[in-house]
Amino acid sequence: MKKITFIRHGKAAMEGSDRERVLDTDGIIQATSLCKKIKDQLEGGKVRIISSPFKRALQTIEKLSLDFGANIEKSDALEEINIGKDQKLSKHQIIEKMWSDKHFKVENGSSQSEHVEKIKKDINEILEDFYKSDYNLILVSHGNSIGIILKYFLNTNFTFNDWKKISMPDIYCLEFDE
Repeated sequence: MKKITFIRHGKAAMEGSDRERVLDTDGIIQATSLCKKIKDQLEGGKVRIISSPFKRALQTIEKLSLDFGANIEKSDALEEINIGKDQKLSKHQIIEKMWSDKHFKVENGSSQSEHVEKIKKDINEILEDFYKSDYNLILVSHGNSIGIILKYFLNTNFTFNDWKKISMPDIYCLEFDE
């Protein structure tokens, strides 16, 4: 049995650009605990680690990378979707509308359908390689992006209500048999 483990990054500081935000003190503690749990679950198996290039995502998985002696591959396909900004809608309201209508977007943002098209080639390549290979896959990303991959690429019934339940950090583990 092999696994795909989705990890949402730990708690991050709010300062800096979205790409450059680092884990705060709580996030560092969370990352250490999270890496220990995953190491215990995957002990003895081969792993491939692919992460969003955002600093907080990379920091979340650094310890596990060292423990397994596995490189962290960076993939833009695991970046967070750009939800944009709107003067009339809060971030939460924008996200809710995006989950109810895959074509909804605000100025300077992407819709879920646009995001899926943007990442489709890379995510399909990652999943195809996983299916035909003998390793456990660890994907480190962001809340909306994990939901989008689960919904559109792994055919789960992931909804806005599921998105609201994602914590920081969080782990979703899918097991695959032959």
